Amino acid sequence: MSKHLKVALVDDDIPNTEVLRDFLIRNGYSHVDKYHDGESFLESLDRFDERAVVLDFDLSGGGDLNGLEVLEAIKERSPSTHVVFFSGQDSLEVAVESLKNGADDYIVKSNAAFALVKTSLDKVYDIQVLKLNERRSQRISWMMAIGWMSTIAAVALYFAGK
Repeated sequence: MSKHLKVALVDDDIPNTEVLRDFLIRNGYSHVDKYHDGESFLESLDRFDERAVVLDFDLSGGGDLNGLEVLEAIKERSPSTHVVFFSGQDSLEVAVESLKNGADDYIVKSNAAFALVKTSLDKVYDIQVLKLNERRSQRISWMMAIGWMSTIAAVALYFAGK
């Protein structure tokens, strides 16, 4: 089953990004974009909505921004964007700082890391589906309420004319 969640991978480690992208596509994520620096990703941010970002902390191989700076820019410009840190930084301080600044998850690169990224993205996808169903339910409720009000108004006008 294809998961309709746009995923952006922001990591200066090109081989790792290619492998992660292929892994996510094989696991149902059909729309996965790659960015090798924070600046190019942030340029694209305004063109997309309902997206999840898998973000590396150390982006020193490309661009001037580190992952925390990119996270701050994402949350300022698109607060509903979900961010999963996927970093080689095995630092509690960095993990806590990223979570305090709005990251949804912090995953240290390891042998099991791809599966953990997929699990985190699956949660984001489930949240997206729940929000979509909630919006649909609200629209249906409003349409039913308007229908009932129209019926009551029509009946009232009918009896008022008698």
